[in-house]
Amino acid sequence: MAQKIDMRVKYWKDTNRIWVNKSCVFFNRLPQDPKIQDMNFPWHLLDWEYLWYQGITDCFRNIFTDDLKYIAKRVAKSSIRKLCLISKIPINSEQISILTEIKDKTIICYSTTWLDDLEQTTTMSRIESLVTLRDLWFDVLPVMHPYIHWYTKAEEVFRQLKKYGFDKINWKGFRYNKENMKWLNESIPNNVLNQYNSDEEENLLGINYLAELAKKYNLQYYDLKEYLHKNPIDLLLDEKKVLNQVDELLKMCVFSSSSSQNSVKENCISRRLWI
Repeated sequence: MAQKIDMRVKYWKDTNRIWVNKSCVFFNRLPQDPKIQDMNFPWHLLDWEYLWYQGITDCFRNIFTDDLKYIAKRVAKSSIRKLCLISKIPINSEQISILTEIKDKTIICYSTTWLDDLEQTTTMSRIESLVTLRDLWFDVLPVMHPYIHWYTKAEEVFRQLKKYGFDKINWKGFRYNKENMKWLNESIPNNVLNQYNSDEEENLLGINYLAELAKKYNLQYYDLKEYLHKNPIDLLLDEKKVLNQVDELLKMCVFSSSSSQNSVKENCISRRLWI
């Protein structure tokens, strides 16, 4: 299991690149890895699955453009239900062109954290990307990942999303590791960080405040798993074939969830069969 930051770092170093949780399968690559097209992955194991590209770095880094092209072709030709992407980097015209072919099978999330002093791109540049993609009829979802209570400029996020015509949002809490994240002390006051346990469990403080902002700006909160799985189509698949497929897939995966492996497996099966 790799739900902890320390464990995730270990798995990254050990070159485990395929992860699974109760929502989807993650296909990861670091810059020093072979390109995805050279990884010799059995893509048929992802049929009827929700595929998330990049859970450990940003999918829209230019170094991954060839990966994006390859994955888009795979998704177009396969029975993968959805390709899910999340980014903090403004999308460019080439990336839009690559994804246009699979627009109906793609969900793009942009991180709207308003933590611009900690991140290399601005929240407004990401909102502009959301606007561009929405106007091109892509399925997009603003996500506040993470929300750091009394530090994230949450009301400004809601105000700008409302200004640009968005009516939905997702948020999640903050995982903190005091030893591995000492660099945060340079920007975030101690009284903010001290709100959080250093046990790396996701901690969502201020949920009532976020709910009040959502009501004030008329934005609907969406659970990310439910959003990814919305409007499923029952493909009337053979249950035995699905069970064998999932067993083979999970032999290759790191379980990246706080839930039990049995629970993750059950979800992996049910999102194929919709039982």
